[in-house]
Amino acid sequence: MQLDSIAVALRPRNPWEAIDLGFDLVRTWWKPIMGAWLAVVLPVSVIIYLLCWKAPWLASLLIWWLKPAFDRVPLFILSRAAFGDTPDIRQTLKGVLPLWRKSLLWDLTLGRVNMARSFNMPVRDLEGLRGKARRQRLKVLQKQTRSGAVWLTLVCINFEMVLNFALLALLLLLLPQTLQGDFFTRLFAPDQSLWLQMMTYGIYLLVLTTMEPFYVGAGFALYLNRRTLLEGWDIEIAFRRIAERQQALNKVTPAAALLMMGLIIGGMLGGAEPSLAAETAVLPATIKTPVMPESPERLKKQITQVLQQPEFQTDKIEKQWKYIGKKSQKNQPKADSDWVKFLAGIVPGLARFTEGLLWLLLASVIVWLYLKREHWLGWFAPKGTATPFTPAQSLFGLDLMPESLPKNLSEEAWKLWQANQPRAALSLLYRGALARWMMRDKIVLGANATEGDCIRLFRATAPSETGDYFYQLTQAWLTTAYAQRPPGTEVMQQLCRGWDIHFALPP
Repeated sequence: MQLDSIAVALRPRNPWEAIDLGFDLVRTWWKPIMGAWLAVVLPVSVIIYLLCWKAPWLASLLIWWLKPAFDRVPLFILSRAAFGDTPDIRQTLKGVLPLWRKSLLWDLTLGRVNMARSFNMPVRDLEGLRGKARRQRLKVLQKQTRSGAVWLTLVCINFEMVLNFALLALLLLLLPQTLQGDFFTRLFAPDQSLWLQMMTYGIYLLVLTTMEPFYVGAGFALYLNRRTLLEGWDIEIAFRRIAERQQALNKVTPAAALLMMGLIIGGMLGGAEPSLAAETAVLPATIKTPVMPESPERLKKQITQVLQQPEFQTDKIEKQWKYIGKKSQKNQPKADSDWVKFLAGIVPGLARFTEGLLWLLLASVIVWLYLKREHWLGWFAPKGTATPFTPAQSLFGLDLMPESLPKNLSEEAWKLWQANQPRAALSLLYRGALARWMMRDKIVLGANATEGDCIRLFRATAPSETGDYFYQLTQAWLTTAYAQRPPGTEVMQQLCRGWDIHFALPP
């Protein structure tokens, strides 16, 4: 730690002031932090998503679990920039790689569930301590600071959740009205559409990129503040600056002395004798009148008047624990003392192990709730108030009643095509596709829905191959109905065969 080049105003702060200082550090050096962060996180996120594209929830879980590895990037930059040496992206990657090799295994296992992780990372990375030395160092540094680090973790977790839900709500507001009603059902559905998977994954990465550097910066500021309190860094810096100013004065004083000697010698060589008037003009200015000391009674009266001011009338009572020594243990057997020492040795480790098990249990419950979402989401559905599903009877002026559709719809459409009635043939195929789709998937469309809304909603609910067929059928119907340009015979044959594949009722 080169305190001479530090770029942070160090002074004793409470934990919340130190956290605010960490946020300010991230805002100051956000450009190098974001550049190195994106250079590391983006490639890893893309690789993880490509490996887990069939289970997007697993990709988000892995990114969340790898947070300690990503946190090394802003910590490395802040630890150098705070002492006047801001690294670039290449220097950051070169400096972070050794840290990953040394501590990645611990960070992703027992260290991952530590609530004071942001405060503990600088001790491991910047001081390079391991094993018993690191535990003893943490025991000293965490006094009066661990609670602030734990609260920082809890607050950041809540902020991440709020930002995630807020961005999902924004996505919901930007969706068409026909897609909004069933948005959350699709969000938790096992077979999400590709665009929804990518949007939710991208939203989580955006939230992670926004919050995590501030979390690391606040933990680093807590570490700096704790070392300032213990080691008096602010006092050391003040003394060093005083010494620098004194050295500067010592360098100036000989030059000033030479200048005065030169002026005196020049006056003597000039032969000018100072006149009596000049002497009498100078002497009174140089003679100081002695100041008589104040009498004790007057000083006491002045002190009493000062103490009677309102600023000195505030009383404050403070209580603190004071160690009064060990109690007498003459009457206690030695076995009890040994048993207490044994418990004192194993209880801290047992507490950390229990805390890790509780965090693993919480993660397991969250994963189980996600996998069983189809079961418990049904508990929140209103019971007894559900209205029976009634499909739309007409849409765009087309009759969608099942009674208006023939049994062998594709054959009837092909007969109409051969009878030189392309509009009627494509209308029959299109009406049949809409009617079967709404009945099969329980789709409710508003009276103001358009063909484009049907295409978007169809692709969001149906398999990709069926969605492509419906898009082709809709385009053929639109060009025939509005542009009077029917498709070719081969295209019509493909549409008839495809209708039997995607919409025909099972025998």
